[in-house]
Amino acid sequence: MDPGRKCEEQQKERIYQSISSLFFLNEFEYCSFLPDRINSNNSQIKMKKKYEFKSVVAETLLIPLYMRAKESRRKDAILRDRQAEQLVESIEYDYSKFDGAKLSAIGCVVRGLYFDNAIRRFIATRRNPIVVNVGCGLDTRYQRIEEHDKAIFYEMDLPEVIDLRRDLLPEPAGDHYIAGSLLETQWMDDLRKKHPEGEFIIVIEGVLMYFYEKQVRQLLTRLADRFSGSEVWFDVCGPMMANSKYIKPDSLRGHEAQIRSGLKDGHEVENWEPRLQLIDQALYQKFFPKRWGLGGRLMGLFPGICKKFSSLLGYKIK
Repeated sequence: MDPGRKCEEQQKERIYQSISSLFFLNEFEYCSFLPDRINSNNSQIKMKKKYEFKSVVAETLLIPLYMRAKESRRKDAILRDRQAEQLVESIEYDYSKFDGAKLSAIGCVVRGLYFDNAIRRFIATRRNPIVVNVGCGLDTRYQRIEEHDKAIFYEMDLPEVIDLRRDLLPEPAGDHYIAGSLLETQWMDDLRKKHPEGEFIIVIEGVLMYFYEKQVRQLLTRLADRFSGSEVWFDVCGPMMANSKYIKPDSLRGHEAQIRSGLKDGHEVENWEPRLQLIDQALYQKFFPKRWGLGGRLMGLFPGICKKFSSLLGYKIK
């Protein structure tokens, strides 16, 4: 990279960090949970097992897990997730590295609740709902959604992640685990064959930003080929993060995982794959504005800027 370009990127990063700090100017006014907060150095917490991850992307599954657990302990929690609290206490890991990630802390739980609610609506309006969490990690959505007995759930992730999941969170009767890569088609064909009359909602949370745009397009086309009449929901980073070596989610600073794709306008996906019709493009800052601080509320007034960093998207597959 030429010196001028590098200087420009570093300047953008300083601006982004300033915005991040402004977002949470009043964060500790809201942290009524602090005396009970999860702390990896707390002697009352008994860590049980240490796990080694084969890939840096697989390791990122601990970020949303930890953020949900922290949030769940707040008196004013956006998302209650007792199972996440228990899982965090079961895994030996230096979670303190994520404590400074204030944007991700609120973002992870807003995102989780957003997708939970999309699934609740889907279950309430479909006769044969099938819920597929792609790149599930240690997500506990099945446990969080009270209506889970009205649908069939599937959790899909890499073999090492599914092995970890089975060890820590054995399969409930209505929740089935699939080991594989989201870019493979075998799991898609198997689900379609097993549920010929099924109505699918496919959620891909906290995953696609680690894949190149070509791979994301390929995945969406393969889903459209097999799941007509279904819905697919996912989150994306915006071009400010996808096109920079210096700007990335605060939870990933110092982490090897890289942001490889992003988009600003949800209608771009309709151009990639015409069988996908945009249902919703939501901005994180529109939810629970008090939790974002003054800067976050102000930024929420400028959707174009927000979209440069991240969005939540939902599509109907025609």
